[in-house]
Amino acid sequence: MARLLMRIVAGIRLTAATIVVICFAYMTIAVLAQVFGRYVFNYSISWTEETARLAQTWVILIGAGITMKRGWHVAVDSLPEKLPLRIARVLKIILACGSIWFLCLIGYGSLALIELGWLFEVSPVLSIPMWTMYLALPLGAGYFGVEIILSVIERWNQPFGVVRSPDRKSSEPGQSP
Repeated sequence: MARLLMRIVAGIRLTAATIVVICFAYMTIAVLAQVFGRYVFNYSISWTEETARLAQTWVILIGAGITMKRGWHVAVDSLPEKLPLRIARVLKIILACGSIWFLCLIGYGSLALIELGWLFEVSPVLSIPMWTMYLALPLGAGYFGVEIILSVIERWNQPFGVVRSPDRKSSEPGQSP
């Protein structure tokens, strides 16, 4: 059972990373095309700005879960690191529950936006249904929530310590990946 869950988590993480890489690459190409068109041909390519904004939304909302996985979120953890293990675990669980509650609010609140985008809203330039942008909210919140739960489980013995990753020695702030 644990192996199956870890395979599912690995699939979710791979999917999230793939979405972020594709959207970031597209966003970069779209912005470069806009700059190139504007300065070389003196012509503004209107659709590039809109699609780059759509891609950026997905990068940010899905990428938040990736940063949680790697422990790259900004946090004040100098005090929690000094707490006894039992108290640090309780604090980690309380913080995780608060974060998940907030993410549930985001996910639930975004359902109305998705419905609105499905029924009525389209983007101004390309007439892309806006639900495609709004869908990043619940998916990103859900993935972030999964990573928060995994963070509590994986860091049980050192709740606020340095995140260790198999592909690098450390992911401390200031070190290159």
